[in-house]
Amino acid sequence: MKSRILVIDDEPAFIQKLRYAFREFQLEEALTVGDSKHALQNNNYDLILLDLNLDPTAKALEGLALIQPIKSSHPNIPLVVVTADEQTETIVTAMKAGADDYLRKSEFDLLAWRKKFKVYIENKRLHERLNKIEAEQAEQYIFVGNSPEIDRIKQTLSHLAENPQITVLLTGETGVGKEVAARYLHQISQRKNKPFIAVNLSTIQNTLLESALFGHKKGAFTGANYEREGYFRKANGGILFLDEIGDISQDIQIKLLRFLENKTIQIVGDEKDIQLDLQIVVATNQNLKSLMEKGQFREELYYRIKHYQVDIPPLRDRRSDIIELLHHFLGRLGYENPDDILTDEVKQKLITYDWPGNVRELKYTVDTMVLKMKIMRKSKIELACLPEEILHTRDKVTSFVTYSEISEKTQMKSQFAQVELSSIENALKKTYGQKQAAADLLGMNADQLRYRVLKYWQQNPQMVNQYDSIVKYYKLGS
Repeated sequence: MKSRILVIDDEPAFIQKLRYAFREFQLEEALTVGDSKHALQNNNYDLILLDLNLDPTAKALEGLALIQPIKSSHPNIPLVVVTADEQTETIVTAMKAGADDYLRKSEFDLLAWRKKFKVYIENKRLHERLNKIEAEQAEQYIFVGNSPEIDRIKQTLSHLAENPQITVLLTGETGVGKEVAARYLHQISQRKNKPFIAVNLSTIQNTLLESALFGHKKGAFTGANYEREGYFRKANGGILFLDEIGDISQDIQIKLLRFLENKTIQIVGDEKDIQLDLQIVVATNQNLKSLMEKGQFREELYYRIKHYQVDIPPLRDRRSDIIELLHHFLGRLGYENPDDILTDEVKQKLITYDWPGNVRELKYTVDTMVLKMKIMRKSKIELACLPEEILHTRDKVTSFVTYSEISEKTQMKSQFAQVELSSIENALKKTYGQKQAAADLLGMNADQLRYRVLKYWQQNPQMVNQYDSIVKYYKLGS
């Protein structure tokens, strides 16, 4: 399929010249401001070429006034000014208004222009691919759950997000969602538009860990044939998530402590200090205090990172989240409602199973059940679709918890959320988006209001998207 270029120009002869010269592209024309507005209702262009002087009889340059609204409504489409105006001041004004580049008609060069068009089109497609990957990652790491335990964790992280220099320690069993919690912190923090780099320290050989974290200079050691940036520098400005912090050596612990104290690192093979601005979030499923008492973890590092500790409970201690997680994982596979695909016996098994692998095990179980259902050509997930370890495990809780009870509570919470979101929407409308004033109307402070909005956004973005003022004034999804 040919790349689509919109040419906004009042000279049909020039547009025909471009069509003939660049036949590998699909050129579409807009001769007037009105034509351009109609054409731009279609957002599928790969590039926009804009003439500044669309009406020679007009006193002002009409094209110049179009730049800002076009870039506001179509920020991902590159816009190149193509003009006969030779004044440098006009070009500068156009660039300040938001144009990505400019070309002078008097300097037409087929090869140079073709190259420039291809670069902008390729960059646009690259950004689209990156945005798609980021969206998929965001979907993968949504902090699902509305149990009291998870609500408290989200509220704690919301407060920590307002202090982007604080080092945070996340603890909990394997699979409870420590990286998910770290990404949630990143999404709601001032650093959300900066990198989030996740490193599992236990997967990197000890001899290579210093280089991987801090980078190395070319020739720093045998085999160092190129300069390596290192995860710390890659995360500069954002958040560096260090998982399995209990597995690192004493030498790396010293270097990490040094960074936490003065925010500087040294690249392997270079004695110069490099100043960085990033937040460290560490995680472990080990008992760091026990490691410290055994001499395996430095005391000063332990006390440096434990001050802001967030414990994530295992799934067996927050069974009401199982329903939410089933909705989430089945929804990603195209099944919107667990009640439509799970038999009652399977639901009860999933609720009463102890989940030693926590959320991670639940995700793999959902994938396995759906696959078995398809292989066995069943219309629903039956007991035979369960993994053996779940099928043959005795229910450890039966008399005091059932799927229907938890499902009913979840439904009631959803209804309450709708009522509260509607109230927030109305308050924001009445105060014209003044968050503190809206919070005053609702009998809370601005931090509490922000926490509620972000909590509902994390739980169910589609539900929140129904409330335009909330999305607009809290810039959700941007």
